[in-house]
Amino acid sequence: MLQSIRRNQIAIGVLMLAIGVAFGIYSLGFGSVLVAAETWSFYSGQLPIGTAALLGLLLGSLVLALTRRGKIAKLQSLVMDKQAREIYFQDRALNAHAIVSITDPDSKILSVNDNFLKTFEYERDEIIGQTHELIHPSPYSGAVSVFNDIFEAVKQNKVWSGEHKAITKTGKTLFMQCTVVPLHDEDGNHVKNVSMRTDVTETRLAEADRYLTSMLDKLQDEVYIYNTDDLRISYMNETALNRCEWTLKLARTKRITHTASNFEEGLFRKHVEPLFNGEKESVVIETLHDKGFVEINTRLYVGPDDVPVFVSVLRDITERKEVDRARMESVSVVSHELRTPLTSIKGALRLLQSGAAGVLEPGAAAIVDVADRNSERLLKVVNDILDFEKIRAGKMDINKRPVKLSDFIMDATTMNKGYGDEHQVKFVATGIENDAFVSGDSDRLMQVISNLMSNAVKYSPKNGTVVVNLKDTGRKWRISVSDNGPGIPESARASMFDSFVQSDPVDGIIRKGTGLGLPIAKEIVERHAGKIDFESTVGEGSTFYFELPKIESPELENPKDRAQLAAE
Repeated sequence: MLQSIRRNQIAIGVLMLAIGVAFGIYSLGFGSVLVAAETWSFYSGQLPIGTAALLGLLLGSLVLALTRRGKIAKLQSLVMDKQAREIYFQDRALNAHAIVSITDPDSKILSVNDNFLKTFEYERDEIIGQTHELIHPSPYSGAVSVFNDIFEAVKQNKVWSGEHKAITKTGKTLFMQCTVVPLHDEDGNHVKNVSMRTDVTETRLAEADRYLTSMLDKLQDEVYIYNTDDLRISYMNETALNRCEWTLKLARTKRITHTASNFEEGLFRKHVEPLFNGEKESVVIETLHDKGFVEINTRLYVGPDDVPVFVSVLRDITERKEVDRARMESVSVVSHELRTPLTSIKGALRLLQSGAAGVLEPGAAAIVDVADRNSERLLKVVNDILDFEKIRAGKMDINKRPVKLSDFIMDATTMNKGYGDEHQVKFVATGIENDAFVSGDSDRLMQVISNLMSNAVKYSPKNGTVVVNLKDTGRKWRISVSDNGPGIPESARASMFDSFVQSDPVDGIIRKGTGLGLPIAKEIVERHAGKIDFESTVGEGSTFYFELPKIESPELENPKDRAQLAAE
């Protein structure tokens, strides 16, 4: 019986030993060594066979577990290496095509990629610690509200996505497609924001350019768009290209100075000066182009990229000039025919008023007075027409001599006092300088200032005041006439000095006039190397002024000095 139990134990021990050997062999040989040691121990009688077999089994299992753990660790290492490579290539792709920045919850920049630095033209130490408000400056429309929208969205754990304007260190404006993602830690605390931007400036500008050119190409007027610094042309519409016989590709290699043989850059720069200092929104000039008379209206325009350009609209007025010339010739003929009999009628009326034909009864005297005033007005119209015709024909003589402006202004206020009294308006002369001299034809200049003063009286309220002022502007004297009438709308500026044109009154009151006074005044002033213009605010009044070159002494300047002063 004991022998039978012993044999069973031996069988079980051998079986377990075999299992231990199998595990050992599966464990790549290391377990085999241990099983051999256990077998030796068994045969040497140091341990019971069951214990030895069980120990072999346990050791084999341990070796198997260790081996599998090593394989798992190796596989994990391979997966991590693969993920690291994928992340590396994703970062490279992101950095190559996106503008990335990371900020804290208060929008302070913690880190940026190289693309951010390159796009916004900052050094890394200049941008770290700053807020994103740096690229959303307040002077630019909409920028601040977009920054606030982004800030509020991420505070509420929302992803913000949209387009916004941004500004670089050097002031260049960009259009950005942007996504901002808030990041949170394991406890749900807002710790960072990741901003990814794409520069879409070229796309936006191209869209704006296509929209603009599609409209301008169909205009009958010629349109020129060119840089303010080097005057290089960026766009001409089809009508302008036809005038110059260019293609658009060729035009973009030209400057605006190449559009006319008589284009003088120095004079043009002075012409557009008021656009830069805010004096005017547009400047208009009529000139003789290579292919006829043109009117050019130039404005300063700031595009979507905040780069200023000139936009000049050129209108061919050759036909209008021909119509004006024909009309003036007809009117001139009639005026010549009227002048002599009008002069005779006026002389006869003055004789009646003087009592040469006897004392007139009160009723008859009143009728003669009315006839005298009307004949005076009609004769003035005729003289204006004839003067304008002389000017256009280049036949008006300008006899220059030194003119002392203080005396000139006082004479003007005295001469026009009667007209002012008739309308209950007084004149006040200010800023008079005793040593203010110009070289000019005093009679023609008196014609200019009298026209400005009479216009100011007509537009002034009763008991109003018209101020005649003399001002030193450097190398020129400015004589201005100011009223506190209804003012002139900006829309009337372009035609203010055109012949036979009277702007629609703001207050609705029609004032009589020929529409020739200002055109004549403009021609006379320009014959004196000066300029005439006006400033006005609707509801407050208007100031018309003309400027004339100074002379330093009562003697006429020599031709060289005159040319220099005229250039100013």
